[in-house]
Amino acid sequence: MDTFTILFVALFALIVGSFALKFLRFGGIKAAMFGASIERTIGEARASSGRIVKAVVKVHVLDGGPDKAVGLEFVATSFASYQMLPVTLSENEARNLIRFLENAVVEAGDRAI
Repeated sequence: MDTFTILFVALFALIVGSFALKFLRFGGIKAAMFGASIERTIGEARASSGRIVKAVVKVHVLDGGPDKAVGLEFVATSFASYQMLPVTLSENEARNLIRFLENAVVEAGDRAI
């Protein structure tokens, strides 16, 4: 084998091994993607998207301390696809997001009057 092939295989093995360790450490693929164990799922909100694509946001409490306190799992599905995007928020970032969402709801309500 040439040097490039050896380096490519070694890098690939390192990436797969790293993910496998996270998978075992945190107890599942979702937890590995969040980088912390999922204590419980609080709930989910379905987006009012079209018929073709369905979108859901799931809110999880994470066991990651104050830096990894809340996990948002964005899931979009359609006929032939599935996409999941995990987002980890600290306690402060989660509070900021709550404030932004509340302000957006108030402004949207003011326009409807």
